[in-house]
Amino acid sequence: MTPVPAHGFPVGMPGYQVLGLLGQGASGQVFKARQRSTGQLVAIKVPGAGAARDPAARRRVHQRLHQETRVLALLQHAHVVRLLDKGMADGGFPFAVLEYVPGETLRDLLQRQGRFPLPDAAALMAQLLDALSFLHVRHIVHRDLKPENVMVVATGVTLHAKVLDFGLASHHGAPQFAAGAEGTPAYCAPEQLRGDACVPATDLYAWALIFVECLCARPCVQGAGVTEVLRQQLSPSPIALPDDVLRSPLAPLLLRALHKNVHLRAADAARLYAELAQCLAQMRAAPPGPPALLPAMALPGARRNSTIDPLLLAQEQARGTPSRAILSLTLRLYPARDASLALSDLQEIREQQLRWCASAVQSGQGHDAGTLGDCMLFHFDQGPSSAENLQRAAALAQDLCIRVQRRSRLLEVQHGVRLEISGGMHTAAPKPSGASPDGRQAANVTLYLNSLAGPGTVVLSHRAHSELAGSVHSEAYTGMGPVRPPEPEPVYRLAPQAAHP
Repeated sequence: MTPVPAHGFPVGMPGYQVLGLLGQGASGQVFKARQRSTGQLVAIKVPGAGAARDPAARRRVHQRLHQETRVLALLQHAHVVRLLDKGMADGGFPFAVLEYVPGETLRDLLQRQGRFPLPDAAALMAQLLDALSFLHVRHIVHRDLKPENVMVVATGVTLHAKVLDFGLASHHGAPQFAAGAEGTPAYCAPEQLRGDACVPATDLYAWALIFVECLCARPCVQGAGVTEVLRQQLSPSPIALPDDVLRSPLAPLLLRALHKNVHLRAADAARLYAELAQCLAQMRAAPPGPPALLPAMALPGARRNSTIDPLLLAQEQARGTPSRAILSLTLRLYPARDASLALSDLQEIREQQLRWCASAVQSGQGHDAGTLGDCMLFHFDQGPSSAENLQRAAALAQDLCIRVQRRSRLLEVQHGVRLEISGGMHTAAPKPSGASPDGRQAANVTLYLNSLAGPGTVVLSHRAHSELAGSVHSEAYTGMGPVRPPEPEPVYRLAPQAAHP
């Protein structure tokens, strides 16, 4: 067997002139090279020199490189490094010829310049979500997303991201090399560290950690050693976000993507892309100065002193009636799997749908109590009793669920986007003294119920369910959202009605 040269670049590759080492890791080395026939700059990945001395390690590294080229051969995407060629050098050493990306890794960029301004961080994270959506539709999970594996290139006045290193990627379920906990612990989701199957939500966990790191210029999960990092990742306690991130409209999105339970974690990159667009629109539309906040609501499962604001909603305006029904509706817009829409286009379509929904509620005698992002709050107080107000709100919510299904089909044909609605319903009871109801508390309960609701679902509080007294059909609901009810009191959902063509 021909030995690997000391510098690590294998002999027997006459078509390429090596120009220098770009980087190296446990599984291989990447060299900058020039293709002699075209003069094109390329990156050539080869097994590391250390693997040549250990037959078992050599087999493992060769298998990873084969896996990487097999996956990359399936991919052509603006934010994924391209495979140009593959082959076998003299002595049986495999190599992969990759697109040369003339930039620096996100890790190097963060160390050099510190944290990103929010618009720059969001733009890069949107590009990564676009790439992840593309991968996941093709049943590919990256499994090693981290700042070192994201190359950032300045193209004019903007930054452009490229995802690198697919050596740990799985295709249709599992990688073809040795199973077990592989990856970088500080960015691995708990299921990956346990050696369980990796799914799209596994990549989104790493994506959210990188997003927070871009905003803070320091890793979310760090410790004195690997043991401490593993303890934090495998603990049921949620990832601790910095206070300024917790107070921002990004908090609900990031917390869903960082849920330790893979079954409750955000799992659709395209949906996160749309939600990120909505958050950015929300922040641009916010008036200067600190927003008026509802009282912060404890996140179930978090430390006792950990709080998040439900959605930074404007205060619900009390109207002095004890029979008010409160309805919260969330309207979300998602690009279809193969759609390619700019954030500005998504935002324009989203705003049109929000205006349509608010107009429909107001036509049904609902009063607007505030909108922020994709969440709207309404109250109904024209009827003589809470039951009648709840009936009016419930009938309107059921009708909107049907109408949103129809609009979604039309929007998918016209613009390549889907529309979903969810909601929560509660009633503001009077205080024992006969004083006005606590509108803030009732609004918080309604928003919390909305957070439990899956697409096309309107969740009722136990009180609202009891006051409706069978006048509207409802059924027990266990929750599909990112959090579960922390108390034993049951919640219900309005029974769905079939949409007629």
